Amino acid sequence: MAIKRIYDNWSQLRAASGTPRSRQRRDWQAYLERRPLIAYWGDSWFSTPLYKNLCWNSFARIDGMSIRLGGPGLTAAQMLTPAACRNNAERFAARGFDLLCLSIGGNDCLGERLAQVFAGRGRMSADAAFDAVVAHGMFDRLRGRYDTLLSAMAGMGGGIRVVGHGYAPISRHAIGKQGALTVQNLGLAALVMGTVGPWLWPVMQPVLGSKAEAERFAWRLLVDGFRDQVLAPTRAAWPGLFSYADFSGIGSVDDRAFWYDEIHPTEAGFGLLATGFNAVLRQALPAAKRAAVG
Repeated sequence: MAIKRIYDNWSQLRAASGTPRSRQRRDWQAYLERRPLIAYWGDSWFSTPLYKNLCWNSFARIDGMSIRLGGPGLTAAQMLTPAACRNNAERFAARGFDLLCLSIGGNDCLGERLAQVFAGRGRMSADAAFDAVVAHGMFDRLRGRYDTLLSAMAGMGGGIRVVGHGYAPISRHAIGKQGALTVQNLGLAALVMGTVGPWLWPVMQPVLGSKAEAERFAWRLLVDGFRDQVLAPTRAAWPGLFSYADFSGIGSVDDRAFWYDEIHPTEAGFGLLATGFNAVLRQALPAAKRAAVG
């Protein structure tokens, strides 16, 4: 099987890379001397079928090979199981991957999982609501899933690095906004699904009362909270193995064109995020491969 840029599944990648002493494996290794091999593992920010999401915008600027894992709507608990982490870590090590990019955790903080935190509670401020999320252990559980993955990755040795990302500040203009599904971004499934979301406002409207408070809560939850209680402690626990892109400085609050729906940027918005994301990817790669990342 000829080498190509993007692999849809592990069977394709195994066929293209060949066995350890085969001519295919020598060609594979020669191709990767100055080009990276990257796995993108995540939810809809990486895996929406046709939409030009963060994965698409990131890899479109990279000269290398990649595989995409995960799926829309999946949580960290569903993706980062001990078995999946162990099995994928072994596959990454066996095929010479340079980077594992993660987009995992946002779904754990929204929808029905967020509703569980506030069941039976009355009105409160954005700060009090955030404190309730922390007390519920949401971030602790997420950090535990990241540790499960990184423990498996560290056990494989080698030079592979893991890169995650935070979230852009959500605007009150996007809060409550549904995403209109089209064939162009989801394929034929869009014809029967119609719309998707929202995931935050229906849960938090009775608790917070206004979109201004919801905007503040969303910032504390998905920007500061996810960064400070999941990403930063994970980097501190796994220095040299894990790093992340911080999107908190993106001017997304007042830019109505940035948001496609309540939590997903437009294709142009993802393109803007990819600039900062790829800068972190470039730094995480071996020096000989950094020029391949645009």
